[in-house]
Amino acid sequence: MDNLESKKRQEEYSQGEWLIFDNIRVGMEFPPVEFELTEELIEKYCRAMGDDSPVYTDEKVARTEGYSGRIAPATIVCIYAIPTAILSGYKPRVIPPPGNIHYRQEYEFVQAAKAGDKIRVKSVVVNKETRKGRNYVTIESEYLNQNGKKIAVGRITPVWAK
Repeated sequence: MDNLESKKRQEEYSQGEWLIFDNIRVGMEFPPVEFELTEELIEKYCRAMGDDSPVYTDEKVARTEGYSGRIAPATIVCIYAIPTAILSGYKPRVIPPPGNIHYRQEYEFVQAAKAGDKIRVKSVVVNKETRKGRNYVTIESEYLNQNGKKIAVGRITPVWAK
């Protein structure tokens, strides 16, 4: 990525209304976010993670391992778990304030996803607290495929900056 492209991406990221801590409440649901697991996305993710497992790249191997075909790495859904991605369903755009810090995340992976799956992410605030002067927001996200089958459930807790 060249410097101009990087600057443009940073400008796009920073445009939007901040979702501040005082406006967040437990039970608050965010608009669903949808994405498709394309073969290209899976391949890029595997390269970035250095994961060359043949169940992601070789149909025959995946079938001998008991899958119906090539699968996606379970953790691929994690790229859609950061607050910016979770809030991306808002129109007009809503973003976390600058300075959020990743604190904790955990996942339960339920079933394998594969190329062509359309994933719908439903997210809700399950906890909000202030400890030692820091604001924590825990968001639980459920990842469902196009058939409504659960792929994963994740919880992410950032320290909310403002």
